[in-house]
Amino acid sequence: MPERSELRILVVNGKGGCGKTTIATNLAAAYARSGFVVALSDYDAQASSSQWLEQRPAQLAGIHLIASHQRTAMYATRSFQLRIPPDTQRIVIDTPSAVGDRDLDTLLRGVNAILVPILPSSIDIRAGTRFIAQLLSHRAYRARNAPVGVIANRVRDNTRTHAKLLQFLRCLNVPTVATFRDCSLYTRLAEEGTGIFEDQLGASMARETREWSRLLRWIDAACAGLDCSQALPARAAAPRRVALHSAEA
Repeated sequence: MPERSELRILVVNGKGGCGKTTIATNLAAAYARSGFVVALSDYDAQASSSQWLEQRPAQLAGIHLIASHQRTAMYATRSFQLRIPPDTQRIVIDTPSAVGDRDLDTLLRGVNAILVPILPSSIDIRAGTRFIAQLLSHRAYRARNAPVGVIANRVRDNTRTHAKLLQFLRCLNVPTVATFRDCSLYTRLAEEGTGIFEDQLGASMARETREWSRLLRWIDAACAGLDCSQALPARAAAPRRVALHSAEA
C-alpha cells in the first residue's frame, strides 16, 4: 500500500475560548478554495467545526468532516469512523478546550505543523506559557518535533493588553506566524460556514487577509521542512498553490 502524503495541521491550546475553531475552519476553507482536497477533524465535544461545516453553502469547495469527537457507533470501529478519503491533501485538526498529556499522545500523531492561538489577556498569556512548555516537553512532540507557530488572536491594536501580548511573544522561543484582529467578521463567517478568502471583503480588511496569507506561507514552509525559526515576512513570495490569496489581499 503506498504511503499517504497528506499534511496535518494541528490547532491546539490547553485553554478554551482562544479561537481554535476560527483558525481551523478558515484554514480548511482557504485550502479548499485553493484546490486542495481537505478534511476537517473535529475533536471538540462542542462540535463547533462540525456545525460550521453544516452551514457551508453547497456551491463552495467541499470539505470532508471527520467527527473525531463522536463516540463510535454500534457495529462500527473507531478506525472506520476516523477514516480519511484516500485523495486527501490537507487535514486541519480542531481540538477541545482542555488538552492533557494523554490527548497530546493522539493529537500529535503524524502532524506536520502546530498552531497555538493565544489571546491578549494576562490569563491567556499565563495559560499559553504553561501549555507551550507542556507541548514542547511532551514525549510525542519530541519524537515528531513538528514546527510550532503562535498566533496572536483577537488583538486590538495599541491597547495595554496588546502591549502585554507583544512583550510575551518576544520572550518566546517560538515564532509568531500571524496576528488577527478582534473583529465581527469572524462571527459572520462562522454563522455562514465560509472562510475569509471566500468573502467579498472591503479595503478595510486587507490587513487581515495579508495575515492569513502570511500564515499559509509559514505552514507551507514548515511542512516542506524549510527553516521556520522565524515567522515569514508578510511580503515573502507565496507558494504557487496559495498565490491567489496574496493577490486578493
